[in-house]
Amino acid sequence: MSNVDRSDAMARLEKVFAESKENNEGAGIPEIVEAVLGDDADEEITELVLMAMEDSGTISSEEILDGVLKLHEWRLNQT
Repeated sequence: MSNVDRSDAMARLEKVFAESKENNEGAGIPEIVEAVLGDDADEEITELVLMAMEDSGTISSEEILDGVLKLHEWRLNQT
C-alpha cells in the first residue's frame, strides 16, 4: 500500500471525529482525507472519496480509513 502509516492515520482520523463531535458538527470529507493521507491529500483524492462515500450509509472509522487508503493506492497505480 502507500507510505501512510496506518496506526498514525487512524489516530489522526479519530482525533478529527472527536473534535467534530465536541463541536457538534460532522467531519468534512476534506478533513477526513487530510487526516488519513496528510501531505498526500489533494482535491482530486478528496473528490474520489466524496463520490465513494455519497451512498455509503453508516460506516466505521476502520472502513473509512481502508477506503481512503485503497483509493489513494489505486490512484498511485494509475500514474
